[in-house]
Amino acid sequence: MNDPITVKGNPVPTIHPSAIIDKEAELDEDVQIGRACVVTGRVRLGRGTRLLGSVHLQGPASIGADNTIYPFACVGFAPQDLKFDASSDGAGVAIGDGNILREGVTIHRATGEQPTTLGDRNFLMANSHIGHDVVMGHDGTLANGALLGGHVDVGDGAIVGGNAGVHQFCRVGRLSMISGVACVVQDVPPFCVVYTSRRVGSLNIIGLRRAGLRDHIGPLTQAFNLLYKQSLSNGTAMERIESDLADDPLCVELARFVKKTRRGISPYANSSLVGAEA
Repeated sequence: MNDPITVKGNPVPTIHPSAIIDKEAELDEDVQIGRACVVTGRVRLGRGTRLLGSVHLQGPASIGADNTIYPFACVGFAPQDLKFDASSDGAGVAIGDGNILREGVTIHRATGEQPTTLGDRNFLMANSHIGHDVVMGHDGTLANGALLGGHVDVGDGAIVGGNAGVHQFCRVGRLSMISGVACVVQDVPPFCVVYTSRRVGSLNIIGLRRAGLRDHIGPLTQAFNLLYKQSLSNGTAMERIESDLADDPLCVELARFVKKTRRGISPYANSSLVGAEA
């Protein structure tokens, strides 16, 4: 490691001499940049963020504090959209605090006016991908090879399993789970599990328990039954949920999510893998 240097007035204690850091970069205290990393353009790295080696960052990008980015991750490069002018910076990428990006993760910059956004404390496993204009919340997980198409919206605490794919413009609700190798082409309501491609199988009972929301499982089970098991239209089901279960905020959240859908919600499929009853 070379001696500490100063970039934009902030001390940077550990930067490997083989790393290439653009003069436009802004590095806060305690940033660590490993061997063969390349930071190009207007990239800001928050305090304590570590690039372990062979990481490529392309600005404009804002990356918060205490993130750990593993080798061969690439953040901020042009979207895989043939209509996009790759020479345009666009709105870039915004990443919060405390995220882990494992080997080969890719996050592409936005085509619109808002940056591709990753919140706080997310775990992105090896070779997972966040497409352009995605907004992913906090405390989520993308398992190995999970793919989020452009403009996908992912709620807090959601889990996307290994090699699963989410079609562009879909929404994945809070504390929902998509099983490995599944394909999602419509919205996944919050608190639900997708076991097989294109269909919801059950509530995410285990996820609700782990989140300390056990008391909501009963009302959510009633809401799930209204939405998926009583052959009601979405509109009628939402009216019933909002009238019969209005005292439960998670049921209200579920109803509001469904009412805002544009692609429709993933249909129901019986599954032998349904979680245990509360």
